[in-house]
Amino acid sequence: MKFLIFIVGILILIGLIRFIRSLTGKKQAKTLSDDDITQFPSIDVTLEEIRHAVRTFSDQLPKGVYRTILVRDDHSIDHKHIAPILGGTPSRNVYMSKETYDLFEESEKHIPPVMDLVQKAVDQFVKEHKEYPMLKFDAERRVNYYQLLEHHYLKEIPDIQFYITKLDGLITHVKPESGSSS
Repeated sequence: MKFLIFIVGILILIGLIRFIRSLTGKKQAKTLSDDDITQFPSIDVTLEEIRHAVRTFSDQLPKGVYRTILVRDDHSIDHKHIAPILGGTPSRNVYMSKETYDLFEESEKHIPPVMDLVQKAVDQFVKEHKEYPMLKFDAERRVNYYQLLEHHYLKEIPDIQFYITKLDGLITHVKPESGSSS
């Protein structure tokens, strides 16, 4: 009899937790199937409009779910997630880094996979060495690939030069203007 009361109590507790979560949780972002996406017209949008739609979508996600769910294996953004926000399906592909959330045009689609690899290496280096992999007096804050190679965080030097921003050690491919290093 005590066991039955215990089980009923657990079931009531689970129901109560679900009820509370439904009251306090964020609204779930609507995800469309591939069939649903065809109802949206193809539209021309700017990179800034896509960036805004990605942020809006991200703000609607439940706690613990990240905007990387937008990114396909080839780093392109899955339009079905942002079509309801934009009111249409973007007419061109846009690519996103899973580590930094930077967006890229078709002509730069080679950057996100390399960026993700280097960002992970930088993060691991910082975690273990408590400093950024860069030369101490480098005003441009270039990622020092030799340090990452030496400690086996990278297997080879990338063709793209990345820079460490002052935003929590995130990297960028955009060379800082002379005199500033954000």
